[in-house]
Amino acid sequence: MPLFLSVPEALSQCPQVENGLSTRQLWTIPLIDATGKSQGYRQVANLRPGLNVLIDDYTLQDDLIVETGNGKPRCPDLEIEMSFMLSGHNRQEKVQPCHNFFSMCWCDVDGGKFSWKADERVLKFDIHINPTLFETLVGKQFGSLPSCLRRTTQQTQLSQEQFRHTQPTTAAMQAAIHQILHCPYQGLTRWLYWESKVLELIALRLDSVSQHPPAAVVTLGLQAEDIDRIYHAKDILTQQLDNPPSLVDLARQVGLNDCTLKRQFRQVFGTTVFGYLHHYRMEQAQALLLKNQLSINAIARAVGYTNPCSFSTAFRKKFGVSPKTMRQ
Repeated sequence: MPLFLSVPEALSQCPQVENGLSTRQLWTIPLIDATGKSQGYRQVANLRPGLNVLIDDYTLQDDLIVETGNGKPRCPDLEIEMSFMLSGHNRQEKVQPCHNFFSMCWCDVDGGKFSWKADERVLKFDIHINPTLFETLVGKQFGSLPSCLRRTTQQTQLSQEQFRHTQPTTAAMQAAIHQILHCPYQGLTRWLYWESKVLELIALRLDSVSQHPPAAVVTLGLQAEDIDRIYHAKDILTQQLDNPPSLVDLARQVGLNDCTLKRQFRQVFGTTVFGYLHHYRMEQAQALLLKNQLSINAIARAVGYTNPCSFSTAFRKKFGVSPKTMRQ
């Protein structure tokens, strides 16, 4: 039998929390295992209005099901989350260990269930941000964020559109989370320290999504299998820059027809298949130019251009300067 941890049940036993967790109040739900083999807890803290953190920390000998809500319909709202999987495999949200995701989506259901596997060490750190606070934190730099992220943030009603960006967790992000989990302070100093580190994490994550917008994902009701196929198509393209397959061949390789591939690729990456290929080629060319190890003609060939003049024209159109000027 799997172990079971229920947030609704814990709330029913804490009426002072059920009506809303106070600011700078830490609430812990312990994992209870009669055999004593599995240990852990789920912990929530509101740092300020509109900003809270959630920690799942379990060492498991048996499977664990965590019920986060009653699954009933509720008033829809836009949820903004940054979730860092430090240890363990988050199968529900398709996040590997040492990876994280940044998502925005509308939700009209109260919670759900997470399943964690036996013999697993689970450590997950989540940040939840109210949309109004998010816009306040970003301020005048809002326009520098990827267009699909801005579009999702500005929606004012329930939508199936979802922004999601997944990446490996950087050393700087891991360090900030470690400092939160091992904070040496107490009282007011502790809460101010936690908040400063959470804001640091938000800044690092926003910098990452701004620096690498092609990885941003907008999905419209796609299944996990659909997204896997689209990412496989992306990998095929980026591994064959000098001789990419045709759209029909690419669709066949990932098990889709070409019309479905075109539609779903745009949903996932916000651009066409060959629009993505062009963007990736230019980014690779820019990186090679800055390394200053290959000639411009060699770089053109490396990213799939047989004609150096065509490469220079495309590069200038993308970056506003010629390859030679970029190198200088």
